Amino acid sequence: MDKFIQEFEALSTDAEKVQMNTLKRILEDNASAQYLQNLGLNGKTDPESFKACVPLVTHKDSEPYINRIIDGDASPILTTKPITAMSLSSGTTQRKPKYIPWNDEVFETTVQIHQAFFAYLKQVHFIY
Repeated sequence: MDKFIQEFEALSTDAEKVQMNTLKRILEDNASAQYLQNLGLNGKTDPESFKACVPLVTHKDSEPYINRIIDGDASPILTTKPITAMSLSSGTTQRKPKYIPWNDEVFETTVQIHQAFFAYLKQVHFIY
């Protein structure tokens, strides 16, 4: 478990740099995704272009894209990586569950977050 804590602490030492590198990688990997192309990002990977082109959106704004994926469209709509699963939210916001697309990278990141959380929990509360 100490390995997860060490990795997390190393990443959080310069969180701003890690976040900028993460944004750049995501934008590079998904430059050909229809969503980013429709917003006019045109392959730009810098934070300023991202802020200028990509607005804050609600889930409702993303529903047309998500519905295409649900209907079987396998083209690179939101991401160039294949959507491997859809999860449903609890529906507490508008009393209606929302579909949330997942791919392997999202799954791996979620696992890493949980591993770090439980490593800290074990360290603080001595849970074995």
